[in-house]
Amino acid sequence: MKRKTSKHKLYLWTTLSIALIIAFGSAIYYFTSGQSSTKENILQTSTISTGDIILSATGLGTLVPSQEVSFGFKNGGEIQEVLVSLGDQVEAGQVLAHLENETLTLKYKQAEANLAALSSPSELASAAQAMQEAKQSFAEARNKLQYLIGPDMLVAEEQVAAAQQDLQAAKSAFEEDASDANGQKLSEAEASLTKAQVNLSYAYYNFSDAYTLNTFTYPIRNDHGITIRRDLIAPTDAELLAARAAYELAASNLFDAQNYLDILNGVKTTDAVPASSVTSLTEAKLALDKAKADLDATELIAPTRGTVTMLSLNPGDEAGTSSVITISNTDQPYVIDASLDETDWDKAKVGFDATVTFDLLPNDTYSGKIVQVYPKLDDSSGTSMVHILVQLDQTVNVDLPVGSSASVDVTGGEALGVVLVPISALQEIEDGTYMVYLMKNGTPVEQTVEIGLQDILYAEVKSGLQSGDVVVTDVTTVDSNE
Repeated sequence: MKRKTSKHKLYLWTTLSIALIIAFGSAIYYFTSGQSSTKENILQTSTISTGDIILSATGLGTLVPSQEVSFGFKNGGEIQEVLVSLGDQVEAGQVLAHLENETLTLKYKQAEANLAALSSPSELASAAQAMQEAKQSFAEARNKLQYLIGPDMLVAEEQVAAAQQDLQAAKSAFEEDASDANGQKLSEAEASLTKAQVNLSYAYYNFSDAYTLNTFTYPIRNDHGITIRRDLIAPTDAELLAARAAYELAASNLFDAQNYLDILNGVKTTDAVPASSVTSLTEAKLALDKAKADLDATELIAPTRGTVTMLSLNPGDEAGTSSVITISNTDQPYVIDASLDETDWDKAKVGFDATVTFDLLPNDTYSGKIVQVYPKLDDSSGTSMVHILVQLDQTVNVDLPVGSSASVDVTGGEALGVVLVPISALQEIEDGTYMVYLMKNGTPVEQTVEIGLQDILYAEVKSGLQSGDVVVTDVTTVDSNE
């Protein structure tokens, strides 16, 4: 009986415990469930205020020369003398080294003497003699052509050629100065050419109808010396072409010989005559120019001022045409070669402000601007970086060595004292257009806003909101309330 009572009590206690656990669990579920429902109805908001947005990027850089040039001799040869040392300051045009030049000096002097000889009395006499010979050759060629075509035809052709030259000169003068006087000369030159061409046409018909018949009709006699007929044996086309070519060549040679003599006598300059008139002078001048260029090439000349930062020259060595010296110009304001993370590409624009701090001058900060942005990412370090050049706005009162390390801060844009809205409150309706939920009388209302600069947390408000407005920062809470 006692055992039964104990079992019964145990059963009651077990049942009671289970009931209590179920009731306790139900209470927890009800409480939690109600609390979640309440939380879902709470809107997450933020009050609009003013502040600053500064978009910046930081990178590392080194001081580089504003200009750097590496060069060598134009021609090879044995190095005779080196006039500078590593680290020397040099000026543009300064002679830095010499090659052996004894042979080239002799060639230059010979070329100089050859050119001078063309102005000697003997050369002047030779030119006068050549001009007289050219006159004789021209007279002979002209007489032969005149016999073949007749004096009237030759004179008419020469008049047309002269009129054409006069017309070309008148046209050039009128193109340079369209004055009434030049216009009148142009009209007269055109009229003269027309008249000369008419005379040439008349001479041509006279040549065909009269001159040829009178000049080139020969009697044909029999064995007894009696004329039995007369035949026309006119010049062939080949004979006429040959005679004309000889005439034109003789005229050209005479023209050149006269010009050359005039130049030697100082009557004309080489610029005023065709190149054909001064062939010997031109060749002598070219030979002298080449000899001088070869001699000048034995000197290594600094193309710019700066510091000698690389030198590979020793007297007695054979030099080629490869670079043997580098001149670096570190004139102030300094230029810094810097790298930014590729995510800062939008902040790397020419003209953007930058601040620079050199490791050697840690307590001083210098302002500058981006002057160059390389269009390709630099992956030489194993990481893609934006490559830029920054030039300082002011001078540094300390001479820093090339390669000095520096930190660079670039300002990609700033908006100071502006109305700011949290990024989380913005919804992009379409490309570049945004809206927020603005709280009015406790109810969220859609409001279009114009946005300016943005960072990862806030955006500049240009229109649509003002300080003190309350906006919803979590759109999902608006959706749950709806």
